[in-house]
Amino acid sequence: MSEINDLVLFRDYQIETLSSFLHADPKITPPNLVIQGYSSTGKTHTLQQFFAVNHFLINVWLEPIELVTWKPFMQAVARIIQNKLKSIFHNVKAPDYDPLDVEEPYLLVKFLNNLFENYQSLLQDPICIFLVCDGFDSLQDLDAALFHKFISLHELISVDLKIQLRIIYTIQDMAFIERYSSLCLPLVVFPRYTMDQIVDILIFTRAQELVESEILREKVLQGQIDECSDDEFLSVAINFIKLIVQAFHSYTGNNISTLNDLIDFKWENYVNKINRQNIFDPLGLYRSAIAIFLTTDDSLNADFPENSQPKSENEATQTYELSPISKYLLIAAYICSYLEPRYDSSVFSRKSHVKTGRVSYGRRKKMEINPRYLQPSIFSVERLLAVFQAIFPIDTKAQRGSLASLKEDSLMRANVEVFQNLAELHSLKLLATTVGKNIDFLNYKVKWKVNVPWEIVSEVSKSVNFDVGQYFTGEG
Repeated sequence: MSEINDLVLFRDYQIETLSSFLHADPKITPPNLVIQGYSSTGKTHTLQQFFAVNHFLINVWLEPIELVTWKPFMQAVARIIQNKLKSIFHNVKAPDYDPLDVEEPYLLVKFLNNLFENYQSLLQDPICIFLVCDGFDSLQDLDAALFHKFISLHELISVDLKIQLRIIYTIQDMAFIERYSSLCLPLVVFPRYTMDQIVDILIFTRAQELVESEILREKVLQGQIDECSDDEFLSVAINFIKLIVQAFHSYTGNNISTLNDLIDFKWENYVNKINRQNIFDPLGLYRSAIAIFLTTDDSLNADFPENSQPKSENEATQTYELSPISKYLLIAAYICSYLEPRYDSSVFSRKSHVKTGRVSYGRRKKMEINPRYLQPSIFSVERLLAVFQAIFPIDTKAQRGSLASLKEDSLMRANVEVFQNLAELHSLKLLATTVGKNIDFLNYKVKWKVNVPWEIVSEVSKSVNFDVGQYFTGEG
């Protein structure tokens, strides 16, 4: 245990509990073990280190989020267990079973019984094979019955077999655990790290790596910084990590993965500010590199090419990497979130094909309150598509009013491409829904809302020459 504690910080109790539950002997190992902890609480890392130290414990890993539905999940269980046993008993000629035949839970039981039977004569004592379902609640096609079937697998596999399956589930959602509390499954909880613990973990895992990075070595050679000791270089890396956490913890929370990304992203810029004078002056180095800690430098925007320059400070210096359809969908979503539905008929009843976005004739009704002071309202996908159809410009080749124009569509149809762009906006968190999982984008019960502020929508509308401000009081 001391060896694991040296590799994993602040998880002594969890490691001790895992050591109590996980053994090679099936008689003293529970058939199911649930590990609960939110993102970046060290569940996966602790388990990996536990099995690395206890290498005699046979284990296989699955990530259900990559498998989407229950059928590929069961087939993957069959496949990786068969491959694992083949790699362990490589001298044994065992028959190959097709994992694709596992299309139902009872077929998985049959598959495992036949598979374990092949190695029965090779073992003197019973052993466990641990299946780690890393993020079981992230399986998209997850229902209550599937979990019950998996926790009952040990009851259906023959107890006379010397290989016994033991399953470990890592779960993020505590509500998922509470739904099965009556089953009294063994549970190990991983609490969130504190901010101080996160700093210590990042220093423990990243500081030496930063000191040995090629970027720092090149800077030392170029700047002829030869009077700095190894401990002083280490203090530079530690100070940088502390500054990253202090600057961005309010945005990233306790997500160590995101903080690691920021460390990787900003280390080169930080190193470029080092010189022979400020390397011994942490405050001076911080002042030289203060711009690094004021912004994440991450947005929806794409940077200019190296040789191009912005035209002026007042003009947009960046362009959004979204397709035209996505941009108009985002604009339509903003209109739906902030324009009351009672205005739709008067605003969008008649439209022109001018790309400026002036899509109706006559005086336009506006909200009496600036939408920037309100929270976005929810809307249905039907309203979103109707507004999108009204504002999306259609290029027509035929002369307006001619017979040829009757054959051309005057409106943008809600086709597959439109829904692909809608799904992309949702994956980018630009649009949000009231449903968290298993979202059916065409379901009328699913409600939507825009998830970006006015400034972003304004920039997007300018990039397509659309005046979204004309629909709202005080904008434009």
